[in-house]
This record gives sequence, C-alpha cells and structure tokens, in this order.
Amino acid sequence: MQNLTQSSEKEFLGELPPLYLKRANQKIERRRISFRWLAGTVLTALTSTLLLGGALFTALDGRQQLTIPAQAYDQESILESTKKILATKGARPSRTTTDGLPKENDIMMIPTVSREGSRDVVKEKPFLHIVSPLAAAVTGDFSYPKFNPLTIFSASNLPELTAHSNVLIYGADVEGEITFTTTDFPYDSPNLYLARQKDAVEIEELVRNTAPILNIGSTSVISVAYFDPRRFTTSENTLLSPTGAIITAENVSTLSRSTNNEYIGTYYEERLVRLNTARSILSTLKKEDVIGQEAKSISLALASNLSSDIFQRNDRLRIFFEMKNGAGQETLSNDRSIARISVYRAGAHLVSIAKAKNGTYRYAQEPARIAELSIPDKKIKLLAKSALPTIYDAIHRTALSEGITPNIVKELIRIVSFDVDFKARVRTTDGISIFLNLEEGQEKPTDRSDILYAGIKLGNTLRRYYRYLDNDTGKVGYFDENGKSAKQFLLRQPVPNGRFTSPFGMRRHPVTRVRKMHSGVDWAAPRGTPILAAGNGVVEKASWAGGSGRRTVLRHANGYKTNYLHQTRFAKGIKPGVRVRQGQIIGYVGSTGLSTGPHLHYEVVVNGNKVNPLRIKFPSGKTLKGTKLAEFKAERDRIDALLKKRQEENQMIIALN
Repeated sequence: MQNLTQSSEKEFLGELPPLYLKRANQKIERRRISFRWLAGTVLTALTSTLLLGGALFTALDGRQQLTIPAQAYDQESILESTKKILATKGARPSRTTTDGLPKENDIMMIPTVSREGSRDVVKEKPFLHIVSPLAAAVTGDFSYPKFNPLTIFSASNLPELTAHSNVLIYGADVEGEITFTTTDFPYDSPNLYLARQKDAVEIEELVRNTAPILNIGSTSVISVAYFDPRRFTTSENTLLSPTGAIITAENVSTLSRSTNNEYIGTYYEERLVRLNTARSILSTLKKEDVIGQEAKSISLALASNLSSDIFQRNDRLRIFFEMKNGAGQETLSNDRSIARISVYRAGAHLVSIAKAKNGTYRYAQEPARIAELSIPDKKIKLLAKSALPTIYDAIHRTALSEGITPNIVKELIRIVSFDVDFKARVRTTDGISIFLNLEEGQEKPTDRSDILYAGIKLGNTLRRYYRYLDNDTGKVGYFDENGKSAKQFLLRQPVPNGRFTSPFGMRRHPVTRVRKMHSGVDWAAPRGTPILAAGNGVVEKASWAGGSGRRTVLRHANGYKTNYLHQTRFAKGIKPGVRVRQGQIIGYVGSTGLSTGPHLHYEVVVNGNKVNPLRIKFPSGKTLKGTKLAEFKAERDRIDALLKKRQEENQMIIALN
C-alpha cells in the first residue's frame, strides 16, 4: 500500500522516466525542438507586425501623424457634407475647371475633326506643347548629326513633308465622339419652295400690323428675313411699348445680366494662389481677407496636419470661397467665407479642409485635380554665358531632352533653316515653342507626330511657323502668321559648304587680266561638291558655254533666272525642260572654262538684268491666297486661341508678395 502511494505521488509530481521515441534508448533531441519553436515564433512576429502596420497605414490614410485635433471632426460624413456645401439648391455654380493629372510635359486633350471616308469625325486627341529656353542646361548624352548645311538645304535625298494625319483643331468643346456627314443643300429639289425675300419696309409693316392685336402676356412668333431690330426700339416707338413686343433673333432668349452684387443668394468663387516666399498660415489667410475665429480654426487644422504653422515657398493653395448676398445689399467682408481650402507642394496634394454644416472646419477629400496645381515647378538651370551652344546644337539638345524623336527634330531644323544662322551662339533670353499632335494613348511624340506650330525667339525677334495641309495635293508647308512660306524664293548660297571668294562688281579678271564687270559671286569649294537649285524652276539650259565652262540656267517665276557656271559635270537627269525643286542637286563644283580653281560662279538675273545675289531683296516664297489663305488663317486662329488660353490658365496661379 505504501509503495502504491509513493508511485502515485511520483506520477503526480512528474518524477517519471523520460520518454523515448522508436527505440527505448533514443532520447528526444531538444535542440531540434528549440529551433522549430524559434522559427515559428519569428514568423508569427513578422506576420503580426506587417498586418498591424498595414492596418495602421490604411486607417491613417498615409498620414504620418497620429494625433488630429478634435475640432476637425463631427458626426457627419465628410463626403456628404462637402456635397451639401458645394451643391446647394439655387446657388450659383463655381468656375468650371478641367480635371487633369500631372504630366511631365504640357499634354492637352483637344477636340479635333478629321475626314474618314465620306464622314467627318469629331473627338478629343492628345497634343503636346513644349516651351523651353534654348540656353537650358539639359542632362543626358544626346546623339545627333554634326552641322552640315548641305544636308539641311539639299532636297535631293529628303522627301517632301507630308502629313501623317489630317486632323484639324475643331475649335469647340465636345464630349465623346461625334460623326456627321456634310452634303450640298438641295437647291434643285422639287419639294423646295424659295419664297421671295421680304425687304425691311414689308417686315416693319407686318410687325406694326400684328402688334396692336397682341394682349399683354401673349406672344406671337413669325419667321422673317434678317432686319435691323433697332427700327422697333421701345424708346422710340410708342406704338409697340404698351404691347411689350420684343424683336429677337431665332433660337435666342433674352435675359438681363446681373452682377454678383445684384444676385440674391449664395454663389462661389475659386482662387488659385502660389506663395513666393515662406509665410505663416495666419498671415496668408489675412491677405485673403480671412480673419477672426475662421482664420484661427483653419490655421489650427492645417498646422496640425502639416506639422508647421508656416507655408513653404512655392506652396500652392486652391481656395473655394462661399459668397452670400442679401436683398438690396452689397457683399460684405463678413459674408465671404472659405468653403474649402487645399494645399499642394511639389505637385502633390497635402491636405484639404472643408466647412461643415455646423460651421466648423474638418479634413476633406482632395478635390478633382487641375493641371495648374498638380504639375510641380519645373526648375530650369541656364548654362553659363561662356558655355552657350550654337543655335543648331541648342535646338537638338532642347528638343531631344523633351522626348522629341530625331526625325521630328530634323523637320524642325528644316522649318526654321531659312531664317536662322545655325552657327551663331544662343543667348540666355532665346527660347523655343513647339506644338505637335500625339498618337492616341501616347505621352511622347513619335515619328508619326506632326509639328502644327513652331516659334523661335532669337534676340528681340520672334518667328512663328504654322503648318498648312493642302487637301488637294496632300502636301504640307509651313507659313508665317500672314500666310507667307517659311522657304525663301531663292537661295543666296547654292553651295552651302562654299567659301566666299569674289564679290559682285568691277574687277580685274584673274585669267585675262582685263578689268571688267563681275556679274555674279564666286563660292570656292572642293571639286565635286554638290550644287543646289536656288529655287523651284525649269532647266532652260545645261550645256557648254565657252569661257563659262559647263553652265546650267534655271528659269523661275516672275521673271527670275539663275546661272551656275564652271561645273565639272551636271547631275543625272538635268537637261532642258526638266522641273527642279529648291535644294535639288543640279550639278557639281568644277573649274571648267576660264577658271583658276574649282568654284561656282553664281548669277541672278531679273527681267534680263544681272543683279547682286547677296544684296537683292528676294520676294518671299509661296504665298497663300483665296480660300487656301482663309483656311490657313482659320487654323492659325484656332492654334493661337488654344495656346493663349493655355497661357492664361497657367497665369491664373497668383503669386503672393
């Protein structure tokens, strides 16, 4: 009995032999059990930490501050309260703005119209507007061809510019996609009856005869041809005054316009502000005429979120004011309060404060973004004056750094080539503006993008070039704001790489030693250097001409001719009657005839008189006329209005001093 009692006591106290697995002499390996326990504990701790951290981050909505002032909350829903403030029945709406996400460049969605078969399609498409100083210090290694005027002006190896798309700016805002078909008006239709148009006397008689039978409050509508409604002004006509007859155009309603001070009720105004310097929140609100308890409540809520009571330099504010007018009284300062204020920094939204129904301020969701506030300030660093590049290099570096493809840059160089000295150095005030279309879904230009407008400012001169698509030929040209071609009528230097050696005027001939008139200019160049056609024209002669050696004569428009002497050979296909275009290779520099070395003797003849090619004022190139000029001006005006509107939107951000 005693042994049984001791056995039960040992079992109760745990004094039993150790457990064994499989074999009686194999003990449990305590180190293996400890490792598994440790691994499980660590994994559990990590998982718990991640879950807890994610839950806290979601609950705080990205806020890095755990404490929020109690006055920033009440029991109502933030979203519902904001809707009640901004959508009160009877209140005037605020200024409408376009929602937009921040982009690296100024990308715009613009309504366009294009021809697809027999239909016209109107829909929004992306466009890119780039404005940049040519002296900007760009980063990156850009590869582009070295400056070679021959490759720029020569048209022999370059195709004529063609449009990759036939889209035109529509000039009005649209929603979605609109398709319509335009047909001629059926003047010859037997169902169409054309009545004789009434003159002003007949219309006046008709109105005066109808006016006396009208009762007060009744309306009589009649369709008549256009006439001057001032013939029936009530101030001069006592007959029409009692009846209340009003002459208005068709589909037009007459409504007297009231100013904000005359309007009775609540309306809203939006103000965009950018701070030039760091400033306290209270002083910033004071400059916006927000004072007293309202300013203190907003300042406390903003300071708590921003962890500072000071706005930083370049911070941007979007302030939505609630304005109230009473009957017969003008707006007072205490009738103007902030309905919502949002703070942006470096393009990112920081915090929004909205006014609740009970008059307190609390945190609200970010309003729909607008590009003016979302795009961070682009810091442009200019190169030192000692390191300023040539205009040729600056255009390439600036355009390539903005994502424009090399082929589009080549087109840009060709557009401005007749007005720009590419070897000159840029100034710190020089700049370039490019407006081009993008393919749908793209944010960067491709080789299928078209330059619709290019502007380049060099010194005090601004040159502008607009694209014009000739629907008859499908060809593209670039013209100035008056419809004059960007191309010159004639080139002054048909050998782009040539060296000027002899001017126009009297001189002693280097071979005959006889003093005589030198009726052209000489451009020295290595033998075989290509010679370009100075302008569009027809080959009149291409043959040997005695002391002139091999000579080509081109006939141009308006009585102009150009002569090219001392060529070593003619280009393939150059013979009388052949049409050539400006920049086409017509021959090669040589020293045939009476010549002391390889060079081109270049002459310009006007109505049979030889003139100085370097001093004569050439007429401008092709000039648009008639319906083509009207079409060009319409597209030019749409582009100008669009870019001006964009500039005004960007200038809406008001800097506080």
